[in-house]
Amino acid sequence: MVLFGLLLIKKNMKNIILLIFVVLALMSCSRVDESDWTILIYMAADNGLDQEALDDIEDMMQAEFSDNINVIVQVDFSESNPQPEATYRYQIYPGLQEQISYLGEIDSGDQNELTSFANWGFNKFPSEKQALVIWSHGNGWYEHFCQDIESDDYIGIANGELRNGIKNINEYLEILIFDACNMQTVEVAAEITDYTDYIIASEGGVNSAGFPYAEIFSKWEEQTNVENIALEIGFQYHKFYWDQGIYPFSCSLLKTSQFPQLLDKLTEFTSQWTINASEEIFIESRQNCLEFNDGGYNNLDMDVDIKEFFTNVYDNTEIDSLKTISEEILIAIESSYVFQKTDEYPTGYPSDDVGAAIIWFPDAEAQYYFDARKEEYLQLQFSTTNWQNFLENSFTN
Repeated sequence: MVLFGLLLIKKNMKNIILLIFVVLALMSCSRVDESDWTILIYMAADNGLDQEALDDIEDMMQAEFSDNINVIVQVDFSESNPQPEATYRYQIYPGLQEQISYLGEIDSGDQNELTSFANWGFNKFPSEKQALVIWSHGNGWYEHFCQDIESDDYIGIANGELRNGIKNINEYLEILIFDACNMQTVEVAAEITDYTDYIIASEGGVNSAGFPYAEIFSKWEEQTNVENIALEIGFQYHKFYWDQGIYPFSCSLLKTSQFPQLLDKLTEFTSQWTINASEEIFIESRQNCLEFNDGGYNNLDMDVDIKEFFTNVYDNTEIDSLKTISEEILIAIESSYVFQKTDEYPTGYPSDDVGAAIIWFPDAEAQYYFDARKEEYLQLQFSTTNWQNFLENSFTN
């Protein structure tokens, strides 16, 4: 009996071990291999950018990269356009574009479409790290980001739509690229710095050629860490437009972990100097800045480069305390915007202090538009710095 029992136990042990091997084998077969990177490109082109979207997809196909990188595009074309129309998802390979699905007409100006695409893409193409490109028309924190003509909609900034659209993505973003005009603003950054490590964008207009994807994707795997990849993207943008002789252009890289220090210093500045905002030093410093982005208001440019403004203040004030806080803000800008490039020749930005990010700063001529938009500005996360109070006092004579 003892011998029979031992034999039965031995037989059952063999079955148990065999079962364990079968389970492990099945788990191995069902496991989806994880890539190094998944790069998603959300192309909101239902606004007259159909051909530019096709051109950029073609450019992506010229890149050389391995299977360790997934490049996935969702593009919303105009429904009234000749083929292609409506919305497609593609996987991009070197020399090849493979359609994944046809979605029909969507509202690419809806924050939920952005979230839905990102969650679908990062789930279907799992990877160690994630990057997202948002591609469309841009206008800083003003209206019409990712405008969808068919639905008469856009992703709002001040009302929190962009923030929520990115916040609700299930994966954390190592890199976020805005391939759209005027999106490197301190106001936009304050909305989303909690959800990504690096933001790459232009404070000025972006040429219709957009970012040089062939060069960017081809260089992606040559870099040893995320920051070097982000720096290379900025460099390739600069090099492309310099080599092409297309002016003016700008591109900067925000390291989001450093951004709270800049917000703290700006808050300190407004607490000290709002009451004196109309003093000549501030008015002249503003007037001597290059202007950006009319915000749709009859060519009245509404933004200036934050670095150039505080450089002007620092260079021209004789007040020690103002010089000190201006210097501290400039140091915080340098720590935050770790790559700042603009063109220098022949028709480029005239100041070496331009190239970080823009900030809302309408002059006296545009006070009406400041008054019209102040309540909207107060909805922005950036309004906690009380910058809007400094601006309001700057109009006082």
